[in-house]
Amino acid sequence: MASFIGISEAASLAIHSMALIAVSEERMNAGQIAKTTGASRNHLAKVLQRLVKYGFLDSNRGPKGGFVLKRDASKINLLEIYQIIEGKIEEKYCSIKNMPCPFTECIYGSVAQDFTTHFADYLKNKKLSEIKIKS
Repeated sequence: MASFIGISEAASLAIHSMALIAVSEERMNAGQIAKTTGASRNHLAKVLQRLVKYGFLDSNRGPKGGFVLKRDASKINLLEIYQIIEGKIEEKYCSIKNMPCPFTECIYGSVAQDFTTHFADYLKNKKLSEIKIKS
């Protein structure tokens, strides 16, 4: 079944992993996160290393190793995490990257642009610390 919103698996894994790590009282390793999210451990490891590279996570190897947040969860918004994986959200939305556009007005009206703006605003205003995990 198709979905209107297209969030890549990598971006979704980044946000979910960061939320899990934020609420954990101990370091979490890639295996634990992969088991919880149902993700491929190899794909997840690449995503986590990107988050380490950009200063969101700290990692240690070994039996007591794993990942912890490098910054306070209340100071990290979901847009920051999303953009580490996907890059900056484009201000102007068009599903066909053909310039110049052959139409006098967007076929989708302002709906796609409004949705993109609303989604970006939601991610920007949602802090990692606000995400709750089931008990």
